[in-house]
Amino acid sequence: MNQQPCAVPIETIIEKTFALRIEYQYLTNNARELGRMIYDDGITTYYNRDIMDYALMRVEAGTMMIEATLLEDENCCGRLRFTLAHELSHYLIHKKIFCGTGTAAALYNNDTDEDATEWQANYLAKAILMPNGQVKRCFYALHPKCINRKELVSQMASVFAVSKQAMEIRLKDFALI
Repeated sequence: MNQQPCAVPIETIIEKTFALRIEYQYLTNNARELGRMIYDDGITTYYNRDIMDYALMRVEAGTMMIEATLLEDENCCGRLRFTLAHELSHYLIHKKIFCGTGTAAALYNNDTDEDATEWQANYLAKAILMPNGQVKRCFYALHPKCINRKELVSQMASVFAVSKQAMEIRLKDFALI
């Protein structure tokens, strides 16, 4: 298949392929938590801007909660997409660990295990949004046309609808830059 590199339709994958629900809420008062995967039916917290305090809301298993401030700034598109892919990755990799525990991956206490779960989710999120073959194909198509590394990273980030930082990390993963 010789498909042109393009942005992966992450919301469609989440909702249609895995039948998960995406819920946008203010998760904290300062956006320090960007996403939360809900594994069990229950209650979770969110920040209610109307009362300027935390509140509780009922949630269903299979709900992906995403920080609403990511929708308010068009410059956060790449961060939003990465957060969606990151939470999907938690669901795919860690569902068996967290289902039935009432614990979210973000609230997991063991520092070593938390680092591992976050690293795993980040790694899979990169692979989902920036697939190996498409990244390399795009790199070799754009590299001769770009005047410098900054322009190359910027153009490739635009193609995949990710942040420049995420694209630069991915290109370094492949030793392309």
